[in-house]
Amino acid sequence: MTAVPIRDELIERAVKQLAAAFARLITGRAVNVTEAEAGTMRAEIAELYRRFIGTSSDLVKRLSTEDLLGVLGSAGYVDGERAYLLSALLETEAQLEVAQGAAPDDPAVASLRERSLDLALEAGIEELGEPDLPGRVERLLGVVPRHARSAATWERLVGFWQAQGVWSKAEDAVFAWLDEVESGSGDEARLRAVAERFYGHLGELDDDTLASGGLPREELAEGRSEVLARLAGVPD
Repeated sequence: MTAVPIRDELIERAVKQLAAAFARLITGRAVNVTEAEAGTMRAEIAELYRRFIGTSSDLVKRLSTEDLLGVLGSAGYVDGERAYLLSALLETEAQLEVAQGAAPDDPAVASLRERSLDLALEAGIEELGEPDLPGRVERLLGVVPRHARSAATWERLVGFWQAQGVWSKAEDAVFAWLDEVESGSGDEARLRAVAERFYGHLGELDDDTLASGGLPREELAEGRSEVLARLAGVPD
């Protein structure tokens, strides 16, 4: 699959509208968002949910990532453009809550950000070629603590960086997930399966391709050996 940017002009305009709102909310001016302005933003967000996702804001808040992917996908295929838009909607909603006084670790804020991360990762896995997508993912990783990431999120993170061709960051995600598994808060069997697929796939690539993704063959072999050795020491 070839990475391509958003082609739907309406979705592109909606994303730009959300980017402008988010930019204001993360600046010092956020404290000056009035109740009326917040109400206008919420109404605009609700309309975008209705128009592009086909459901209400209230319902989206009750749906898990997997349920949301079911709304966006058909025949096992996730619409990358709408996943990207939904990620932007969820992240903007979370920041609006914070601007209105919610704590960053408030359960509602955390849930919005966790699902925003999942949807951004899915958009990247579908190889949507938006240039700001890696930056969005990094920003969300900064506010979604490791312990709050599900096994599915960790798997998506590995897959995201693989889809971007950044093997070094994909391996970093494998090791970060391994740290969580060793702490007793991860899914060892799922990590093992993902790691085996990851290293198996990279093992088939040529040296130049590996090096271009930041993971020369020697480092790849070292990383694989360490991951498997550490997994062998994880209690069943």
